[in-house]
Amino acid sequence: MSAPGDGSLCTAGTGATGTTSSSDLVGTWRRILYFLADDGSASSSETTWRFNADGSASRVLVTRNYTAGLADAQTVAARWEPLVQTVRITYLPPSAGTFEFSYRVTGDTLYLASQAYGRIAR
Repeated sequence: MSAPGDGSLCTAGTGATGTTSSSDLVGTWRRILYFLADDGSASSSETTWRFNADGSASRVLVTRNYTAGLADAQTVAARWEPLVQTVRITYLPPSAGTFEFSYRVTGDTLYLASQAYGRIAR
């Protein structure tokens, strides 16, 4: 798979879509992963997607090193477009790249490329 910013098109996910409507994607979704290394250091990675009804979107990535007391955040503006079984996300300058991900919404959980995100706002 390609990385954001390299200008390529990539597809990720399982292809499972269910009966999700694109309007179900509108809202704010968060996924947090926690890590504990063998040396005892603790960190996390938090990704928040915001999909707006007008087709605009943003992704905020916050990484934290709890042991060192450090944090870093990156915000990327994007456009999103529902396709037949996927969502196409195009990062806006200064970032670049277009990506297609399978998605489905079950209750307050978004599965984007098979990764679960919890709804935090509509």
